[in-house]
Amino acid sequence: MKWNNVFCLICIFLCATPLINRTFADEKVFEKADALFASGNYFEASIEYERVLFLSESSKIRTIANLQKVQALKQLGEFGKARNDLQRSFHFRGDDSLRFEVLYQYAFCLYMDNRSDEAYATLLQLKHAFGHLPLQRYFLLRAMVLADLQQWEDLRTHLESWITMYLDDDAFLQSTFERYDNILSDFEKVLSIDKQRARLRSTFVPGLGQIYAGEVGWGLLNGFSQLASLAAFGVMAYNGYYIASFFAGLGPWQSFYFGGINHAGELAAINKNSRLDELQTAMSVFLLAVDAYLADS
Repeated sequence: MKWNNVFCLICIFLCATPLINRTFADEKVFEKADALFASGNYFEASIEYERVLFLSESSKIRTIANLQKVQALKQLGEFGKARNDLQRSFHFRGDDSLRFEVLYQYAFCLYMDNRSDEAYATLLQLKHAFGHLPLQRYFLLRAMVLADLQQWEDLRTHLESWITMYLDDDAFLQSTFERYDNILSDFEKVLSIDKQRARLRSTFVPGLGQIYAGEVGWGLLNGFSQLASLAAFGVMAYNGYYIASFFAGLGPWQSFYFGGINHAGELAAINKNSRLDELQTAMSVFLLAVDAYLADS
């Protein structure tokens, strides 16, 4: 699902990961590429990192160059290409922190490329292989993936494990899980909205389907329009204007009635998707807030 501008800011925050520590590598081979990256010329920087990767004989430097190229591609929003490039470094068997970074960035790019199922599987592999390393970023990304997959119970278990691993504070735990339960409760309410239920309600009670979909104004308008049409039909028929009552009363009523049924179903579908986007963003902002709190504690 497409998230709104707030979540775009979240994506930018996640993309802006620190550059790889290169204290063991020859800094000079990266000078030009790093300068391009720092100046915001990400496409040119990606080409220069590719050149370093191609010319270097060191597997470490090649892996670092690949990771740096991925950072540039992420800034360009090319997560699919970044994911494909990362596969070239899967064979690296050197420094564990670099191997962790390769797999983490691969999972991140899968998530950003709307392939959360594959991202989840990659994160499980990462946890199994590198559980001995600091996993703060892993916890956040896995939480985001679980939220995207709407695996709410797994997310709650993961959140509890995440918090207790980094912080033992009962007051914070209580407030955190209260916020999570409130967001989850809203999710469950929105997920219960059904297009067919909205149509069925408007079939028996004009306007009720729109109200069920969360649009009280539309519901009242549709209900009033149908009552007004029937009232016009009744008044004109009572005064003997039978043909006029048919065209000016029953005709509009029929349009309002069947149109209202269809409109209720459409509103239910639109509002459900819109509210899910909003709640997905709220969940992501909440998870980022948890991550920031733990990082500062």
